[in-house]
Amino acid sequence: MRQLRESLLEELNSKNMLETIGTFNHLFRYSGTAEGEAAVSYLEEKLSEYGIPFEHCEYDGFFSLPVRAFAKVDGVEYPLVGDVYSAEADSLQGTLYYDSLSEEKGLTKNQEKDRFESFRDKIVLTWESKGVFVRRAMEAGAKAVLHICATKGDYIHHSNIGMIWGTPDFDEAAYMKFLPSAGIRRADGEALIEKMAAGEMDAEVTIEMETKIRRSSMVAVDIKGKSDSFVLVSGHYDSWYEGITDNAVSDAILLEYARVLYAHRSELKRGVRIAWWSGHSDGRFSGSTWYCDSHYADLRKNCVAHVNLDLTGCKNSEQIVARTAGSEGISYTADLIEKYTGKRPDVYIPMIRGADQSFWGAYVPITIMLKYEPLPEKRLSDCPSGGPWWHTPKDTIDKLDEKIMMRDAKINMEMLDDIQSAKMIPVNIPVFLEDLDGRLKKTLSGLAPEFDTTEICAEWNRTKEALEKAAERAESMEDSDLFLKETVGKLLHIVYCRKAPYLHDYGDGFGIFGAIGRCKGITKDNTPLDVYVMAGSEYLRMKNRLCMGLREIQEQAERI
Repeated sequence: MRQLRESLLEELNSKNMLETIGTFNHLFRYSGTAEGEAAVSYLEEKLSEYGIPFEHCEYDGFFSLPVRAFAKVDGVEYPLVGDVYSAEADSLQGTLYYDSLSEEKGLTKNQEKDRFESFRDKIVLTWESKGVFVRRAMEAGAKAVLHICATKGDYIHHSNIGMIWGTPDFDEAAYMKFLPSAGIRRADGEALIEKMAAGEMDAEVTIEMETKIRRSSMVAVDIKGKSDSFVLVSGHYDSWYEGITDNAVSDAILLEYARVLYAHRSELKRGVRIAWWSGHSDGRFSGSTWYCDSHYADLRKNCVAHVNLDLTGCKNSEQIVARTAGSEGISYTADLIEKYTGKRPDVYIPMIRGADQSFWGAYVPITIMLKYEPLPEKRLSDCPSGGPWWHTPKDTIDKLDEKIMMRDAKINMEMLDDIQSAKMIPVNIPVFLEDLDGRLKKTLSGLAPEFDTTEICAEWNRTKEALEKAAERAESMEDSDLFLKETVGKLLHIVYCRKAPYLHDYGDGFGIFGAIGRCKGITKDNTPLDVYVMAGSEYLRMKNRLCMGLREIQEQAERI
């Protein structure tokens, strides 16, 4: 195993990666466009050159790209960037309103009600840009939303206000209606806030979009191992502009993985499946969602881990922190990160609702996406990359750091090889349960007394006991992959999601035990009566879902 690991790492060739990056440097890889399809053709040509078989995938998706946008206020024109899925506006006029409460946190439901009621018939200037906020603004009667970019300087990061994960189904179609929404530079937003302090101002907004159904291609390589189980390693190839660090470098690394791993395919215990997604930015993860939907039975039965590569090889990203579902325990990724950076993280970031995390319902027991970021003293922005160029035209070839590229290629290769080769995939059930236990207690402590937690606590304690005993027995199993999928993988779906496993949650922030946590802070005194009554219904249903899921895990654990 050690000899294979050394070979896999030594055979990674930076020249091959740079060739791919050089090709992608000339392609604006929007999903379903000529240049996006050219990127897929390049990948397939290289795979054919290497003698590697691949699966060519095609699907129809709802894709959205901004064309032009600007606002006029008091005779001054301000550049905007239209959000993915924004409605169009042609010289839309209205009163500009500053959402000052967007600077506050922890609002009660009553405060939120008053806040959104003030948006009616206004063009709302705000610091908030998430899809759930924009939808609530639309429902409250706002005319448009202009969200201020938090990054200082001449930046407006592309955003996506779509709430539907992937391509909508019939029940989700209603959520594909939007109001005009765009980003504005920080300096311009702050200047407008200052002007508005002197009195009411009118604004005129124009947003032109290209939103349509297009057919998009993707490619996947299935490198078989001795077992039917496999590790999914993925990244998105679609980009904003040439998108070098987001995500051309990762695409190049994945292509090199395919070459090296295929050459050693006879030595693999588990398979490795490598996939390049479209629809990440311009379609709310529609490519990975389609792949999950269309390959669901295979993924549900055989996928034991998902390692996602995003924002690799970025200059100034000297530090690594693990974004992970947490089942492997903090020490697993911390050991690797310390080996490659010399700095050991003492925390992990729970997996986000983003980044092509479309596989919760396939009961994948390990999900990891490393986060590459600047050292605190070198941080230039809050962007999830080495600098403020993320999702802007400035994510160009000069942002590539070849040394960091090779570091990122090697750390992820070592991780995926460790998972594929292990007798038992590196899930640390006792540590994982201890971590979840603390998070559940924190969530439940934020609930008002009327939300009874007795049943949840009882089922959780029984689940911990059953899984801890089963973990000891699993170590002696010849093949524990299915057991871990049906227990740890199922548990991850229960605590990170709220819908059925063959559906996809909305693309809003959620968090661990988020289905129960939505009721945190709600009391009869601080919440409108109708919302309070709905919260009671929400809590009962999500409590039933959690408790029944925990019972099923107990039964599965007791079978081995």
